[in-house]
Amino acid sequence: MFATSADILNMSLAIGFLVLVIFLCITLFYAILILRDFSHVSEEIRMTVDKIHKTITEPLRAIEFIVEKIRPYLEMFVDKRVNSAKTASKKK
Repeated sequence: MFATSADILNMSLAIGFLVLVIFLCITLFYAILILRDFSHVSEEIRMTVDKIHKTITEPLRAIEFIVEKIRPYLEMFVDKRVNSAKTASKKK
């Protein structure tokens, strides 16, 4: 099978390349697994941020709506108070 030292060299080179290719395949497989896990983690983070955003913005929108509806009544109340205070001070 091995007639010369060149045959042994070629066989050792072929085995070395085979080991290198297997190592690269395993490395690529683990890199794909890591990237897939990172994708899952980033999706969970995105969902959490969306939940937090909804939890914070929805009550703020509701409060803004309530304040918008109450504002005319509050302004009217404040105007009446100011007017009554002015008339009371004029009477004294």
